[in-house]
Amino acid sequence: MPVLALDQPSVLAPACPFCHAELARDPSADLGCSDCGYQFPRRAEVDVFLTDTEWRSYLKQIEREQEGLAKYRAARRRSVLNQFYYDNWVKWILREIPRDCHDSLLELMCGEAEICRRLPPSFGRALALDCNVRAVEAAAADLRAAGEHRVQVVCGTAARLPVATASVSAVVIQGGLHHARPLLQPILAEIYRALRPSGVLVGSEPANDHMLTRAIRHWQYRRSRWQGNDPEEDGFTRAELCRLLDDSGLRLEHYRQFGFIAYPLLGNTDLLPWLSRLRWRLGGRLLLCIDRLLEHMPAVRRLAWCSIYRAVKP
Repeated sequence: MPVLALDQPSVLAPACPFCHAELARDPSADLGCSDCGYQFPRRAEVDVFLTDTEWRSYLKQIEREQEGLAKYRAARRRSVLNQFYYDNWVKWILREIPRDCHDSLLELMCGEAEICRRLPPSFGRALALDCNVRAVEAAAADLRAAGEHRVQVVCGTAARLPVATASVSAVVIQGGLHHARPLLQPILAEIYRALRPSGVLVGSEPANDHMLTRAIRHWQYRRSRWQGNDPEEDGFTRAELCRLLDDSGLRLEHYRQFGFIAYPLLGNTDLLPWLSRLRWRLGGRLLLCIDRLLEHMPAVRRLAWCSIYRAVKP
């Protein structure tokens, strides 16, 4: 098979998700593994690293959820306050990544690559992955239009990563792990494999440390027209997250609970449509300041809606 350039040399080039060897692109734009011989046909505007069975299954799932996801996306992207909150949320996540881990980043369960869309200049190559091919196609188109050449967006499963072993300095996940509970063990094992020694996993998940927060969250999602009553929205307690990371060989270094008033208001404007029409960024900053004060009150901290954590591969 003749080897053609995969993409720009500045991006984090994908590898075979089965044997982790180099990939080669033939003249028809299909990808093939130079070691195990597995073929990845060109199925979309982005490279797809799914088996035939997975591909068909995910397409059916996308078709079932397409209308709801489109409305959900529109509600979020129309809101100035929601975008303002996401900008800050991603900034907090990226601040957890040490400077010496900025050279290669992998965004998992990326949706429309909200983190890679906001990647600061200090970061180098990046790969964003999600099983929803329509979302990653939209992300890839937007990144190209913005002139962002450091990021490659692909379709695949986080339980079988298309990257070489010990090739990534940082892995980021924004609110994805709690949606993948049946696959947590293989996903965390793959993250451990992909990270280089001293590499970090930085993520943000719903906090589940207080019964009142859990009760309000269940009520909130029952009221949402698009999110549905999803039991997976419970997220994790700190102890549960620590155990999961420890079992995978990762060591929890930092855990921050946040989001008391600003998150349910600014981060969920689809639940309160009138908020999506506001453009008062000063009010958003005020709510963020109040939240930061509440973070430092031990009696209140357990009522947080979200957490940000950093784990290291020893």
